[in-house]
Amino acid sequence: MADRDAFLMLLLKNEADLRAFIGSLIRDRDAREDVFQEVALALWQQAERYDPSRPFGAWARGVAANKILQRRHQDKRFPIAFPPETILAVLDAFDRTEAEGPSRLEALRHCLAQLPEKARQLLALRYEQGLAVKEVAERTRHTLDAAYQALCRIRLALADCIRRRLAAQQEGAR
Repeated sequence: MADRDAFLMLLLKNEADLRAFIGSLIRDRDAREDVFQEVALALWQQAERYDPSRPFGAWARGVAANKILQRRHQDKRFPIAFPPETILAVLDAFDRTEAEGPSRLEALRHCLAQLPEKARQLLALRYEQGLAVKEVAERTRHTLDAAYQALCRIRLALADCIRRRLAAQQEGAR
């Protein structure tokens, strides 16, 4: 990748996910940070090898998995949580989840649009404005229990709608 600024933006955009991946595999906090630094440096050094037509996160996690396995090979006491086969399985699971992301987001958008206006307002207060449920209840003049119940029903309805929509997409793809 020729544009180092664009590469840096991709790295920063994916930093939290990359840290989560590394953190899911390494027990020790200091070792996690060391590996993240090594991976970031390796990604920067290998920037020219990145193919922009492929997901950056998947490539970065692959580099991270290789670094973790290298460290384990060099030091048998390196604090990884799983054997190498499991690390590769976790890598594969992350990649599958990333591939499903756009479909899931599209389904969520569709399902949100199907909700009644009051339900969307409750969700906006809770998640867009970041209000505590108690504050949502006060603003909507509901009891705290009623606010919890309403949010729970809305989340369940969204989850069910998303599941149905994704299943319908899979059936259509066959």
